[in-house]
Amino acid sequence: MKILLVSKSKPHTRIYAYFKKAFESQGHQVCWVKYLKLRSFVGVRIANLLVSLLTSFYRFDLLFFHGKDISYKLLVHLKKQMPAIMYFDDVQRNDEQLKKLGRHSDIMYLTARGETAQYNQWGINAKFITGGCDSDEHYRVQTSDSFYQSEVAFIGQADRPERIEAMREIAKRFDLKLWGKKWEAVGMKAVAQEAFADEYRKICAGAKIILGWDKADGTVDLYFSNRTWYTLGCGGFLLTTYCPSLEELFGRGRELDWFENIEECCEKISYYLSHENERKQIAEAGYKLAHSQYSYEDMVKTIIADINKV
Repeated sequence: MKILLVSKSKPHTRIYAYFKKAFESQGHQVCWVKYLKLRSFVGVRIANLLVSLLTSFYRFDLLFFHGKDISYKLLVHLKKQMPAIMYFDDVQRNDEQLKKLGRHSDIMYLTARGETAQYNQWGINAKFITGGCDSDEHYRVQTSDSFYQSEVAFIGQADRPERIEAMREIAKRFDLKLWGKKWEAVGMKAVAQEAFADEYRKICAGAKIILGWDKADGTVDLYFSNRTWYTLGCGGFLLTTYCPSLEELFGRGRELDWFENIEECCEKISYYLSHENERKQIAEAGYKLAHSQYSYEDMVKTIIADINKV
């Protein structure tokens, strides 16, 4: 199958680089077009024309695109030539542009299960998919570098009041290292502004506990950050915020653990810092689960099977 992939690069999460590699590992050919960047250089009309010429020449079998990384007009044009699949890994309720794009997709994959019913009511064939890890990028490493050592590490921006207050409280009680942007603006120090794949592995190796604090409000059924899979895939011990139905995918205290408020979070941190063997056993189980059942290759197999049924 020849696949036209349309998305941004996403250099931090590298989602679409991993998707491209996973499709190719299954024997498919992938042509990756970064439409928004192309459009910024040459304008809408010429960008659309160039993509149209590309599709006429290569005669793709499938369009796979991210959220709003394509124009509605171009999607409508391409949909006449091939099936279209959207992948969207965020929560944006009642977004009219997203709904328009979704209605012109054969399948709209969401990483928030709680959103699928609403999109179905809007006439969109929305399906839940979990996200995953990449076996070539997410793996365990060893590091003795003190730069990466800490009791607790958090990777993410200072972009929500409750997250900021939580990190302030945790920093009072534990050795916390922050990785991400905007922390200096709220009076906290970040070790680095960025954390790419090679550093992500070292952070997971150096921190005793990787903290998850997702963007959503904690009420969306099975919506959590893709960093969950990346952390488990790198062998890190993950302590994360609870979202409804999380226990369907993970055993609490088996592959990871969770909390529902800051006090419970701090209690869990104290407990796991003093129970090293248990912490390591959980990290090992999470590592095995991520790589055996939740890889990008697994997602691609699901996607191809689903599109063959449409």
